[in-house]
Amino acid sequence: MPATPVLVTVQGVELGSTGYWNISNIDDWHPTAADMASAVAALDCPAVRRPVLKFGHTGDPGEGDPTIGLVDNLRLTEDGQTLVGDFVGVPAWLAEADSEGRSVLASAYPDRSGEWEHNYVCQAGHTHPFVLHAMALLGVVRPGIGTLESLYDLYTKAPEKEVAVAKSAVALAGTTADQIRKAYYEAEPDYYKWIREMFVDPPELIVQNDRDDSLERIPYTITGDGEVEFGDGQAVKVEYVAARASVSKPAVAFASRSEARPAAAEAAPESPSAAEAEDTQGKEGTMPTLKEGLVQKLGLTADADDDAVLTAFEAALAANAEAPAEDNGGTSTDAEATPEQIAAAAKKHGLTVLDAEVAQRLTADAAAGREARDRQQAEDDARIVDTAISKGKITPARREHFLASMKADREGTTTLLEKTLQESAIPLTEMGHSTEPVEDITKNPAYKNWSF
Repeated sequence: MPATPVLVTVQGVELGSTGYWNISNIDDWHPTAADMASAVAALDCPAVRRPVLKFGHTGDPGEGDPTIGLVDNLRLTEDGQTLVGDFVGVPAWLAEADSEGRSVLASAYPDRSGEWEHNYVCQAGHTHPFVLHAMALLGVVRPGIGTLESLYDLYTKAPEKEVAVAKSAVALAGTTADQIRKAYYEAEPDYYKWIREMFVDPPELIVQNDRDDSLERIPYTITGDGEVEFGDGQAVKVEYVAARASVSKPAVAFASRSEARPAAAEAAPESPSAAEAEDTQGKEGTMPTLKEGLVQKLGLTADADDDAVLTAFEAALAANAEAPAEDNGGTSTDAEATPEQIAAAAKKHGLTVLDAEVAQRLTADAAAGREARDRQQAEDDARIVDTAISKGKITPARREHFLASMKADREGTTTLLEKTLQESAIPLTEMGHSTEPVEDITKNPAYKNWSF
């Protein structure tokens, strides 16, 4: 058996940054934060490959030219201004560091330069605003983006920045990240589950389920023969914590709820005016207490103590109980009221008395109307969400999420799906995959006379 090649991973390499840059083929090139975010989002498309790693800008590549690794796990810094990635599958002789943090890669190729493309049309027909195709390692040539941290500094300051060089030969016992990934997908055939992050210390995977956007932490171990075994998953969630750096800024910030939710601004209740606020207050500008209100109602003086207020209140209750009942056509309140008396009393207060059977029928009709209206609204919601899926604005896995969002905020969600999200932002169909089992046609009687 051939020996397993020793490959390593260099984590946390800065790939590009926003700003104005003078590069060899464009003057005042100005990548924005939106461009950097688009480079990350483009990798969600199955027709966009991970950026390759190579030695220098060598012009058009030949068919047999090898890469020296790939750029994986593209992400943005907290302020959204810098694109970061990991160099994976790099030969150990090039990238592996010694005990003092020295390596051939950091010494011979401290800088790098990206090969970017605006409005890239992939083979699936999608137009991606900004894509990173390759990263070229630079030696004596200066990089176009001069603010990127050099690999020399990345290696020597690894403990300070919590950036490590993963040594496959030791940490993974000769097992590469690709082998772990393939082993997991063989053990878990569910297409909607995918590895979001992979850790070496401790060895665990963070797996996302696109059916409900849930996350799981799945530990793994490497056996002596290089096999990968996975433990039971544990549900986890992403939490937002205070940023450590004082200069960190959010990518988007809103000044008010009306700005953040423009569709719901018109429906928001208005604040009470100053005049209305004054009407709800007492004469002295404060709301009267319960005792003060009783003192006023009972006709007591302001200096009455609690015992006097309680005595007066009990006397008022007793007097009210002994007072003669209101004349209701010669009958007392203890006697049962006639239908005519009930109708007259209801008319006096602007009400209408209905027969019990009529009231029951009207209640049933109202319930049926509500049910029909709810069913019609649910069908309208499903139509809007399904239309967004058909136009490539959202994935089918997010359907239930957006249906629930329609119930919570129908107007805001409709605006998002119909006006805000871009069409064909994601693949309209799955490519190269089927969740249906493949039929063995050799066992199908329709093909029994065929020869195989």
